[in-house]
Amino acid sequence: MLCVLSLLPLSGCGVQNRNADDSEETVKIVTSFYPLYIMMMNLADGISGVEIDNMAEPQTGCLHDYQLRPRDLVCLEGADVFLANGGGMEDFLGDVLEAYPHLNIIYAMDGLEESDLLEGHEHNHEGEEHDHEEEHDHEEEVNPHTWMNMELYKKEIAYIADALSEIDPDHQEEYEANEMAYADKIDTLIEEYAELEEKEEKPGCVLLHESFVYLAEEYGYPVMETLDVEKDSGFSAKEIKDLIDEVREAGNGVILSDSQYSGNISNLLAQETGMERYALDSGVSGEYEKDAYLNSMRKNLEELKRAAD
Repeated sequence: MLCVLSLLPLSGCGVQNRNADDSEETVKIVTSFYPLYIMMMNLADGISGVEIDNMAEPQTGCLHDYQLRPRDLVCLEGADVFLANGGGMEDFLGDVLEAYPHLNIIYAMDGLEESDLLEGHEHNHEGEEHDHEEEHDHEEEVNPHTWMNMELYKKEIAYIADALSEIDPDHQEEYEANEMAYADKIDTLIEEYAELEEKEEKPGCVLLHESFVYLAEEYGYPVMETLDVEKDSGFSAKEIKDLIDEVREAGNGVILSDSQYSGNISNLLAQETGMERYALDSGVSGEYEKDAYLNSMRKNLEELKRAAD
């Protein structure tokens, strides 16, 4: 990988957001994937001298099985900070540190307490057998999709703003002001759906993506079962039958699927079990817009509201 890196031109990344004149010295911040880039779009908004890049394209989705490419390492050339999620999301960080041993890495999940985190489980997207304990070490029991809980997301934003202020003290006041402004927007959204959180009668849920556990628990929706349905096709007849059986055994409730997939499997599960199906956004892909996270979560809350009516 390092040999290939030395042969490539020093350019990369899927997107760049530059807030500086060409003559101005810049602080370059690279994010690992889409949710963190949206976060940085808000934290670095209007700060002259700060450049933000994103490594994995927005259509990549979660990074559980992501394979680091030479151009990803090129993307990190000249970076002052690499913003990662943590919690086992970026299994490729060993290669990053080998290429750039002195790179400052901020882990968003370091801004959370252990009590904030939910249990995770192994991801096996392609039907391959993995030594999960070997790959994830102590992180294998952590669900890393913490941005799906808005209160935890705010904690991460505050932590990252503080960490950036230490690395880039010249822009401390601007990071802090942007953090407060973004947190205010999130609080406004939370207040807008306060009645949903307080609603007593809510259906049990079968989740087809583990990220939704954070959202379901934040708003008091009982989680009956969480299944790994992170692809659109390629299921064998036995796998489909097993999924149907698992959903039926979970009990009466609703199915919450991930809108980034086609819906073929979730629709089939709904038809076979008689459950209503609602599509949520796991927030791992979309347009590069400052309010993308807020818009995604508003749609999710609307779906949860429909499911409870």
